[in-house]
Amino acid sequence: MQANIVLPTRIKLFVFIPALVYGPLSFDMAKEFLMIKNEYGRRVKLYRPKHPLQIRIVSFLGSYAIWAAMHLLFLTCRIRVFGAEILEDSKRAHSGRMLGASWHRGLLFTVFYFRNLGAALMTSRSKDGELLTAMLKRFGYTPPRGSSGKDKGGKQALEEFVGLIQAGKPAGIATDGPNGPPYISKFGVIAAAARTGIPIIPFSWSAQPCFRINSWDRTMIPKPFSRIVMIFDCHALEVPADPSQEQMEGLRRELDDRINYLTYQADHYCGREDQFPDPRNIPVPSPIPPPEHPAKKSRRTG
Repeated sequence: MQANIVLPTRIKLFVFIPALVYGPLSFDMAKEFLMIKNEYGRRVKLYRPKHPLQIRIVSFLGSYAIWAAMHLLFLTCRIRVFGAEILEDSKRAHSGRMLGASWHRGLLFTVFYFRNLGAALMTSRSKDGELLTAMLKRFGYTPPRGSSGKDKGGKQALEEFVGLIQAGKPAGIATDGPNGPPYISKFGVIAAAARTGIPIIPFSWSAQPCFRINSWDRTMIPKPFSRIVMIFDCHALEVPADPSQEQMEGLRRELDDRINYLTYQADHYCGREDQFPDPRNIPVPSPIPPPEHPAKKSRRTG
C-alpha cells in the first residue's frame, strides 16, 4: 500500500524540520511533500535560507535531524537483502572498490544501507545540495558535488568521482538523478565504469507500506514497521575501457533494463514471501515494464 502525503492543515510551526526528518529532500521537494495550508486556505511558506551562513547552519542541524530520524525509522523496519555477496566479490576483485547503481527514488534507504563505508556518492551543486552533502557526510560518505549538466559542475564532479574510485573508495550513483527524467540513466555511471575498470552492480529496493513523495522521482519513504527488500543483480555489468557512443547507449539501456527488472521483483515481493522465498525468482514480464510511478498531484489553490 502506497500513499501520497497530505499533512494536517493546522500544522504551522516547525514545517522545515519535518521535511528534513523524512529524508534527503530538497526545499522544493519539501513544499510538495508537506502540502500545508492554514485556516485561510493559503499555502504555508517554507523558510528557505539564502545567506551562506544560514545555509551552513540549517544544513548542519538538519543533517543531525535526518541522521537520527533515519536510524529510528529503519530500526522499526524488517529488512531483507538478497544477493549482497556480489559486493564482497567486487571488493575482493578490485581492491575494495565497487560501483553500485540504482534509481533516485530509492535514495533514502540506499544512503542508510551503505553508511559508514566512506563511499563516494554524487550530489548536486545547488543550495539544496548543501543539505544533502552535509547529511551524506554524517553517514560517512565522501560526496563529490555536481549535477549532470555541463553548467552545473557535472564534468568536474565526474573527475572527482572517478578519482575517489581510483583511490580505492567504493562508490554509487543514482543513475537518473539529480532531476530526471525518472528511470532513464545518465551516461556518467557508464563513463565512470569505463575509466576505472570497475563493473557496475545494479540493485533496487522496495518497501510495503510506504509513502511516495510528490517529486519528480516519487521518492519512496518506508512507513514505520514496514517490510523492506533489497535485491542486487547476480552479475555486474562490464564496461569496456574505451566504449564507442553506440556501445555506451547500448550499455545505458541494458543498465536501465537490469535496474527495472530488479525493481519489478522488489515491488512485487512483499506479501508473496510464501510463494517466492527469494524475490529473484519472481517472473518479470517481457518487455520489462518501468517501475510504478504514481501520477503527480496537481497543486491546489485556495
